[in-house]
Amino acid sequence: RCSIDVQDSYELLTAPFRIAPGDGISIPVGGYGFRDAFASYSLGGQRRVSGTLSLQRGEFFGGHITGVGYRRGRLAVTRAFSFEPGISVNRIELPQGRFATTLLTSRVTYTFTPRMFFGGLLQYNSSRDSLSSNLRLRWEYQPGSELFIVYNDVRDTELRGTPMLENRAFVVKFTRLSRV
Repeated sequence: RCSIDVQDSYELLTAPFRIAPGDGISIPVGGYGFRDAFASYSLGGQRRVSGTLSLQRGEFFGGHITGVGYRRGRLAVTRAFSFEPGISVNRIELPQGRFATTLLTSRVTYTFTPRMFFGGLLQYNSSRDSLSSNLRLRWEYQPGSELFIVYNDVRDTELRGTPMLENRAFVVKFTRLSRV
């Protein structure tokens, strides 16, 4: 499937916005109109390797943006294990300066049974120098009743060596369907 979209939008900033903290680039207060063109090509979901390739070109806070990406990719390693890579690279040119950002994602899913699976999402964001993970086990122990065990963390990768922990959460959620 191939698609081309053009979009007009408007955004009003009531306070300066630090868009590239590492480069010291801020967008000043004001109203900004955008016109963007998006082109994408999707590979068939029924194939062993699938996904969507995309290209974006348009206006961005008084400057321009060019973006390329690959998303919704899926590689079925086995019937139970799949891997979903993604990448987005954006080059931003503003009156205040230029910068580029990269977002890398990787989702893995392992299905134990039709009612139990493990999923993980790893994400690296170059503009924030961060690596985040979300690990989740879902078990539907009876129809309509589930147990979720979730672990999240965010790490700062700006320093050399082991990425420094910024945030961590461990969550257990238990639901039970009761029929009255």
